[in-house]
Amino acid sequence: MSNNDNDSKIKSLIKWGIIALVAVIIISSSFYTIRSSERGVLSTFGKMSDDVITDGLHVKIPFIQTIKRVNVQQKKFDGKENSYTRDVQTSEVEYTINYELVRENVSKLMKNVGDDYHNRIVVPFIRSAMKESFGNFAATEIVENRDAVRREIEQQLRKTLDSNYFVNIQFQLVDIDFDDDFENAIKEKQVAEQNALKAKNVTIQVEEQAKQTKIKAEADAEAMRIKANALERNPKLVNYEAVQKWDGKLPQYMLGNSVPFIDLKQ
Repeated sequence: MSNNDNDSKIKSLIKWGIIALVAVIIISSSFYTIRSSERGVLSTFGKMSDDVITDGLHVKIPFIQTIKRVNVQQKKFDGKENSYTRDVQTSEVEYTINYELVRENVSKLMKNVGDDYHNRIVVPFIRSAMKESFGNFAATEIVENRDAVRREIEQQLRKTLDSNYFVNIQFQLVDIDFDDDFENAIKEKQVAEQNALKAKNVTIQVEEQAKQTKIKAEADAEAMRIKANALERNPKLVNYEAVQKWDGKLPQYMLGNSVPFIDLKQ
């Protein structure tokens, strides 16, 4: 076999190898999978389709169509905002928001807003809802009933955020940091209220003790009055009480012809 024949065979093998490799690449690029936690958006020459690709195995045209995978699991974002209360107290607020994307509309969300939908849509609405809700409460009301503010913000977000894109919205206030002077004033007020409550409890206790002493004294006085009236009406009760108290023993020493003071003949 000549060298030319060998070269021809080698070139042929290389050619078919390249063809096979391209075929493998094309075939592998034609199939894609979408997981259950995702939705897919198909683009053709960069133009997004309105259709949403559900989970499973799918086919696309290699090099012409591309697939964008969008995670549709529950989202959780943390943030901070500055807000003013109704009585113009400043506060730095840490919050957490959870929500889910409407799965059948993720293609519209990607087309109209893009990947940065949270910062472009959600954050501005959070900022607006917080400023409005905090402005409806005095600072002390927020301290005493934080959940009322949280509920108002959450309800506002559910009304204002587009329900075509966002559902199951849950909002939490993690921390509210007021001005140091205000927080110190709140602490002093709480201490004063606690001291006043302690003093009130002591007063109630003293009043109750005095009341019980008065009741006992009145009861003792009434018992003495009843006893005195009884003795006045029946002198024999004196001897009767003496008998009740006598232990049955006569005195060992008696002066003269003295006899026991009890008149047993009466």
